[in-house]
Amino acid sequence: MILIDSSHRDSLAEVFEELYDPAFLIDPDGGCFVGANPAALRFLGYEPEELAALTPADIHPHEIPRLEAFLQAVCRNSRWSTDDLSCRPKTGALIPAQVRASVVRIEGRKYVLAIFRDRREEELAELGRSLRRLTHDLRNTMVASRVMSDRMREHSDPMVQRSAELITRSVDRAVRMCQSALSAGTATEYQPRRERFTLDELIRELEAAVGPEEIVEAKLEAPGSDGVVLDADYDQVFRILLNLVRNALTAGARTITVEGKREDNGVGIEVSDDGPGIPPDVRESLFSEQRSGSGHKGTGLGLAIAWELAGNHGGEVILQRSDASGTVFRITIPDPDWSSP
Repeated sequence: MILIDSSHRDSLAEVFEELYDPAFLIDPDGGCFVGANPAALRFLGYEPEELAALTPADIHPHEIPRLEAFLQAVCRNSRWSTDDLSCRPKTGALIPAQVRASVVRIEGRKYVLAIFRDRREEELAELGRSLRRLTHDLRNTMVASRVMSDRMREHSDPMVQRSAELITRSVDRAVRMCQSALSAGTATEYQPRRERFTLDELIRELEAAVGPEEIVEAKLEAPGSDGVVLDADYDQVFRILLNLVRNALTAGARTITVEGKREDNGVGIEVSDDGPGIPPDVRESLFSEQRSGSGHKGTGLGLAIAWELAGNHGGEVILQRSDASGTVFRITIPDPDWSSP
């Protein structure tokens, strides 16, 4: 327990204000905040008058029993105690934090001084370490698969040779993504390595990548694709289309049509399907990295990746239409020498 008399009250206030970590002074009897330093206000995003109207339970609404047990233990032991409690700031997103608290007495009254340590960077660092370990092992596995696919390319059967070529491209694509994650600690998408190719080449690889067990129940059409030439990163555009096609199949589409055409500043591609459509509540956050609404699969991370890859080229992916008759996405891939005004 820390005892502070009135002669040291100003000194306490000065130390409290200068603390680097967020610090709160809590009245355990009244169950309310009676003080917060500037770091605490920045941490939670509240103005002083807003925080004054809140209680610790408002900051930890998802862990109230644990919060109450922690405060009771602090008051009972009257010494520093530590626990992990996630905080809900004004934005609503949870912040992982470690809380150290002790009882202090000011002019005979008992308060709880709680000091928070933001653990977001620590958790991100641990996530990065786990990612690097995972991608290291995955890369080694992919390299072994690459060796086996090279052997298949020497087979006398042309179909086996073609399959081996597609496997090699897929494995090389996975190895590059693993290498990117290993070097940066995160899977940041590289800038496009542009080359010229036809949309038809992508469609043939899409049919092989999706798998016969899915294609046998659905139809992938691409009228006129052999006449559409793109100047773009082959792998990135392939991943855009693969995510859209797989989402459509997962949603229950039986016919998927990919149509591309040359436009003034590049190529526009429409991917349409006859699926049940995307629910309205999902459309609002369609391209964000979050799980889709309940009962609707395949519109989460894949679309966020597609949106980012199109943006790498200076283009975009937009939802053009979605209703009970199906869904249409539009992709734009500008030419390399074109920039928006």
